[in-house]
Amino acid sequence: MGITSTRQAYEFPTGIAPPLGAVRAWLREQLGGVGRTTIADTELLTTELVTNAHEHADGVAELRVSVPSGRDVVRIEVDDRRPRLRPRRVIKDDPTSPHGRGLALVEAVSTEWGVDTGAGFKTVWAEIPAL
Repeated sequence: MGITSTRQAYEFPTGIAPPLGAVRAWLREQLGGVGRTTIADTELLTTELVTNAHEHADGVAELRVSVPSGRDVVRIEVDDRRPRLRPRRVIKDDPTSPHGRGLALVEAVSTEWGVDTGAGFKTVWAEIPAL
């Protein structure tokens, strides 16, 4: 696979919306050795987690991607600086609303996802099967 257990990090510019096209291109570059389905799923979930951090947690601090040694998954981690704000699924009454499906997608596509917190930061992570 293109990357190993070493984490590759993407740092975001401050004060502007996340450059999602550039993020997806960076992911494709990092994941050169995995299948197209894995890359597409990784792009989708990364876009969702980055967008959530931008819209709900005052922006993204850092994105990391890795293929943990000895495991057949791609792990993505998105940091923000609002550790007390926990992600939660929201059930929308309006099926035409463009919002409210991000974490449902994360749950559906990932093998596992979760939240880790530390002093002044939160990491939302997801693992995608490496096919």
